[in-house]
Amino acid sequence: MKYPHERHASAEISRLVLQRMAAHAAAFTPPNFAVWYEYLSGVNPELTRALDKLLETHPKLDDAQIEKLYNDYVSECGGRIHLVLREGLQRLLAEINRITQEAEAETETYGNRLETYQIRLQGDLSADELSHLVQGLTEDTRRMHASVQHLSTDLKSSHAEIEHLRREVEIMKSVAMNDALTGVLNRRGFEEGVEEHFAAPVPPLHKGYCLLMLDVDHFKKINDGYGHLFGDKVLTAIAATLKSKVQGQDLVGRLGGEEFAILLMNTNLDGAFVVAEHIRKAVEQGKIRRLDINQEIGGITLSIGVTARKGQEDLYDLLARADKALYRAKEQGRNRIEILA
Repeated sequence: MKYPHERHASAEISRLVLQRMAAHAAAFTPPNFAVWYEYLSGVNPELTRALDKLLETHPKLDDAQIEKLYNDYVSECGGRIHLVLREGLQRLLAEINRITQEAEAETETYGNRLETYQIRLQGDLSADELSHLVQGLTEDTRRMHASVQHLSTDLKSSHAEIEHLRREVEIMKSVAMNDALTGVLNRRGFEEGVEEHFAAPVPPLHKGYCLLMLDVDHFKKINDGYGHLFGDKVLTAIAATLKSKVQGQDLVGRLGGEEFAILLMNTNLDGAFVVAEHIRKAVEQGKIRRLDINQEIGGITLSIGVTARKGQEDLYDLLARADKALYRAKEQGRNRIEILA
């Protein structure tokens, strides 16, 4: 994760981090520092929620707890992926090492046998002795061929295991990068996806990138009035609406809570406004059924901030400006779109 803090701000955060680290039992390690830095700077909402919950029952965190937080919420791939990689690679390396040792042993034995046959062929041999030598050479060659086939099968099996491990890691990485509730990208997945696009060459006729920041209006009232399960249903429905209103290459992410973001590819501000308005109207006109009382709830709205990327601007400057536009939409009465160029 990249951190959007200037030198003065990061120095202040670091000072607070050291204070927090000193109050706990865990050692002063880089992972420990990273956990507290992301917690105190507020850049990692998932970590914040997990750490707050842990602190309710464990006021003094130890190394094991910090390591788990780091692996689950800070490390780029997540602890489960690291575990699978470590165990899988250890297993594969052991198997490949076994295959290599067997191949070396078989090759050495066969080579020694060939030298023996070569020496014997230099002497005078009777017809029976020559026939016996040929039979021995044929049998040794057959065994060597069978051994090579067996080792080839083992190598194919190892290759299949490598492919299985690769697919498993890809699946887990996808899980780690997606929001479990809504199915869209989580904050880390969204950031990585945006950075990947920003790093790629821009086609000559590319219209640029636009970012939409979206927030569900009065979401706390929705939770308080209808319950958190219905609130989750609202978030899931909104995420589905967002995905249905954008193109396949566009990125949709849930940044945390009731806040979403969309990166529109090859889109200018006029086009971004059209997309945002389609989304706003679809959510406002939509209804979500509350199953416990079999009632359809409507009137849910979004406030949306829109901005366009300037030059080679990084994601965090873009997010900051879109967030300002979103805040302006909230101030102006909600259920509206504000553009900050």
